[in-house]
Amino acid sequence: MHVYTCIIRFMHDTAKRNAIQGLSQKRSVRAVVFDYGNVLCLEQTLEDIQGMALVCGIPHDRFSELYWKLRPPYDRGDIDGPAYWTAVVGQEELGLSRNQIATLIKLDSESITRPNQGAVQWAKLLHHKGFPLTLLSNMPLELSRHVTKSFPSLSTFEYLIYSCDYGSIKPELAIYRNCLELLKAAPQDILYLDDRTENVEAAARLGINSVLFDTVEKTASRVESRFDIPVPSYGRCRPSSSQYSSTNRRPDRMESD
Repeated sequence: MHVYTCIIRFMHDTAKRNAIQGLSQKRSVRAVVFDYGNVLCLEQTLEDIQGMALVCGIPHDRFSELYWKLRPPYDRGDIDGPAYWTAVVGQEELGLSRNQIATLIKLDSESITRPNQGAVQWAKLLHHKGFPLTLLSNMPLELSRHVTKSFPSLSTFEYLIYSCDYGSIKPELAIYRNCLELLKAAPQDILYLDDRTENVEAAARLGINSVLFDTVEKTASRVESRFDIPVPSYGRCRPSSSQYSSTNRRPDRMESD
């Protein structure tokens, strides 16, 4: 009887140990998708908002409200820059000259090209280790072309997916499906980083591994606990156990933008 008890206990302990090990296993992913705003680039400053508000002749608090409220059609590509800025000041029954509109587009573009160095270095590390990188961003036409040309780190990204080119914005599911089709990858093979909860939740509904991005340190810690990919840590980089070949390149269509 004692022998049977030992056998049963051994089998129970083995099953429990295997279950714990199974839960602790990290997932492997084949590609990483980054959001742009407040992830690869730093957040717009108060001075950025005030500068655009001054050109519009609108108090900056009210301007900030209108800037985001009227943004979706612009990001989706339904309207262009002049139409967007005309709509913004139109809410206050104001008008803009052609030169003012050009200045606003310039200021808007420049406000989103300050790199978040920690995130940029992480992307470089992933590229070096052979992980294909993709950008998935809500961004209007004028700004996306400016970012493509003036943000050098994007040269290591295989695909640049801007909402204005696809007629869909996050968190609409269509743009995530566009991303999956372009990557020709299963959702479970992708890791997606975004600073907005609604965008992360939308991607997760399609089965994409999604992690909310706040600081590089906190995000890296969350990623490291769940996925087998390199992460930055206190100035050091922890390599992945997986091996990949570095064959990344940007699509030809983006080279001509």
